[in-house]
Amino acid sequence: MKSKRINMTALASGVALAVSAMSAQAVDQPLLTVAGPKSGVSITGGATVNGGASYLAEVPAATAADLVATIEPASADVGQTGSIVVAASIPGLGIFLKLSGGIWIQYNEGDPVQPYKTKTLAAVEEINILEGLIGDDTNLTGMQIDAYVGYYTGDLSNLTYNANAASLAIAETAGSSCPTNTTSTTGTFKGKSVCVLSGRIESDTHLTSNFSYLLDGAVFIGSSTPSGDKTKLTVDAGTYVFGQTGLNFLVVDRDGELHANGAPDAPVIFTYEGDDTATASTTGQWGGLILNGNATINVAGGEAEGEGSTGAYGGSDDDDSSGVLTYVQVKYAGQNITEENELNGIAFQGTGSGTLVDYVQVHNNSDDGIEFFGGTTDAKHIVLTGNEDDALDWTFGWDGRVQFVAIKQNTVSEHCVEADNNSDNNDATPRANPTIANLTCAGPAEGFDSGFRLREGTGVDMYNVVMSTFDYCIDIDQTATFTNAGGSIAGLNGNLAISSSRFSDACVFEDEDGDPFTVTDWFAAQSGTTTMTLDLGGPNGWANGSALNAVDPTFPSDDFFVEVDYIGAVKDESSDWTVGWTYSD
Repeated sequence: MKSKRINMTALASGVALAVSAMSAQAVDQPLLTVAGPKSGVSITGGATVNGGASYLAEVPAATAADLVATIEPASADVGQTGSIVVAASIPGLGIFLKLSGGIWIQYNEGDPVQPYKTKTLAAVEEINILEGLIGDDTNLTGMQIDAYVGYYTGDLSNLTYNANAASLAIAETAGSSCPTNTTSTTGTFKGKSVCVLSGRIESDTHLTSNFSYLLDGAVFIGSSTPSGDKTKLTVDAGTYVFGQTGLNFLVVDRDGELHANGAPDAPVIFTYEGDDTATASTTGQWGGLILNGNATINVAGGEAEGEGSTGAYGGSDDDDSSGVLTYVQVKYAGQNITEENELNGIAFQGTGSGTLVDYVQVHNNSDDGIEFFGGTTDAKHIVLTGNEDDALDWTFGWDGRVQFVAIKQNTVSEHCVEADNNSDNNDATPRANPTIANLTCAGPAEGFDSGFRLREGTGVDMYNVVMSTFDYCIDIDQTATFTNAGGSIAGLNGNLAISSSRFSDACVFEDEDGDPFTVTDWFAAQSGTTTMTLDLGGPNGWANGSALNAVDPTFPSDDFFVEVDYIGAVKDESSDWTVGWTYSD
């Protein structure tokens, strides 16, 4: 593209830059270099198979993919009339312009440039360049489509665009042999031939969805000692990874990354061999998923060993990435190592903020659903169902952020949230101090579950919580926890806080003699928080009714959190983000 007249042959010269401009997966759309006369313009773009939960340098040939872009115009142009241009280069076919209504026309140099649309420019312009493209169905396998978007006010001399392409690279059709670092075996699982993962894998491995994959014992990804480039295990959308009944589990070591790139209609599923005959009471059939990272933990020496000899974790790199988990299910895990030592559904052990976790479910684990052992990992859109111990647990100084957590307990579950700083040293630093927004804890019809157990010196800042009725709804334990909160009701300092939340009017608070203040008084002092008759509904009991939706939410001053107009995890049945990609009995 050129500023006065678009020379579309220049598009092809951007192809070599495209892949280097985009990481394999990213929390946000990859940032693209901007060219043109306008300053203060941001353009991002990339390929996604899951509506933007993650972005891929290469998409599987059998999976529907979108190529999207976002333009943030210069502030002076917001509210002005502007024209948006969308162009794509397709190998062997040429260059095309996208017009209103999704029509594509071929462009030859010297042709008049036609904009995609002319409109009043918003602060953010989101553009769907290509939607639902399946390489196997379009004879585009092994090819890369490069796209450029831009806008101008007035005439084309003002055109500003991305100088590096937003790219959709399509993988070759998956082969008929088991992928590298796996071996073939007899039998099928979920109608697909089975390949076996075993031992320690120290080179990049790609699990395509035309096979199912058996974990043979303890499988480790990466070397046990951090050394630079990480070993990547990539798992395509719609892939099953399963263990036989027993202590079979997957560990992503500090020198490894897991890229489980599920899609809304094709999640990546980790389960066990009896998945088809499992019942609502099936738990603990295989080990689980463990990610070891290099981020800070507050144990002596800064390093710990995972339960069940699952490897060392911890370090000083709080930006560390252990990979990407998007649209992932983990089912029926939590195998006992000993009676006091069970594996969690997913253990994030010292993982850093570079780890992307979005749209993840843990179902029917025999221990905790998800536990954060220190580190700085954030997460969004978490579903925790039927887990027998705690749904969400943390310890060792976890300082992440989480938004949208839907929890459904069963009749033998313990806590919706169990929160520790460090059991050996309640005042260890960095202190556990996560920020959590839009969490709903829905209880079973009967049972003696509990809500939040805040103890051993933890801090937490919660917003927009909805809590059903439990044996007790909040318990605060250990002097260090009370002291960290301020030491008295008059001295509450916000280190242990719940804002703009609603608890069931049948809630009981665990008041204990000798505590510096009662949980009842602490709850009464929380901002915008009270009890009420909850109108939770929907098939899982976590969708708000009109009374809950009349409560105004509040949010921390942090761009991580999406400022929705409701408290709790799910606004209503019609907008339930858990539908379609999750499992229920």
